Amino acid sequence: MNCSACGQPIPQGAAVCPVCQTPVNQPVYQQSYARYQQGSYPTGYQQPYAYGQQPAPAENSFLSILAELPRAFVNCFTRPGDVLRQMVERRDLYSCPVVAAVVLILTFLCGIVVMRGFVGVLFGMISAFSGVPLAGSEASMNQGISYIAGRVAPSVGGIAVVCQLISMAVPTIVFLVYICVICKVMFSWELALGFVAVTSLPTVAVALLAMAAALISPWISLILMMCGMAVSYTQACGMLALITGRNDQILMRGKLICVALSVAVTLALCGVAGGLMMGGVVQRIIVLFANVGSLI
Repeated sequence: MNCSACGQPIPQGAAVCPVCQTPVNQPVYQQSYARYQQGSYPTGYQQPYAYGQQPAPAENSFLSILAELPRAFVNCFTRPGDVLRQMVERRDLYSCPVVAAVVLILTFLCGIVVMRGFVGVLFGMISAFSGVPLAGSEASMNQGISYIAGRVAPSVGGIAVVCQLISMAVPTIVFLVYICVICKVMFSWELALGFVAVTSLPTVAVALLAMAAALISPWISLILMMCGMAVSYTQACGMLALITGRNDQILMRGKLICVALSVAVTLALCGVAGGLMMGGVVQRIIVLFANVGSLI
């Protein structure tokens, strides 16, 4: 008979192995379980994760976070609080810059597409009020629209980016002041960047839908943008209970104040900044209208 632990021969009638002192009648799995209970794990095994323990940092964290963004995008519409909690727990500092970059690029492209739609609407309004067609054919009309839009749309796209930056920054500042100053929650960059990422993710879908809707009517694009802003504020309010640990009824007044203040400041800053920059664009459109006659 050989020892089940070390494999050495055991004399007949012996109670323990003469080499490793292992009891003859104790199964190996019982020995292993006893070692696990004592915290002695064999080579190749890892201790189980304990709740509250900080997980080990994952390799290629930037790539792993990028891989999680599609799932975060889907969940941000139904479970924004869970998405924020996961970002904070894994100390995610990459999602916010990536999401912000994608949002700003799409906003720039959306501004260009929507501006072309408004130029087409402007051409149609002038023809309707004057009773004189501005072009001899539809092809000539499209050529004139493309001519003007091609020269002013990039500027409008830049204005849209500035307004989008304001729309992202102002609510974040207002809500974080309420969270950290009024509700006494400790500030962290993970919380701030995660808040921006979660509230900005819906803008990705809104910008894509607005570009598609601009092919039908630019007014539909504006409505979609307003709906996207409403979704972002709804998400921000929905995350307050999770962040502060307070009841929604207690937070109701704070939510209303934060939303009202954010909307007022955002519209005021966008109106001032966008109005100042759009003045030059309008002047350029007038000049281009004067010169576009030769094309159409």
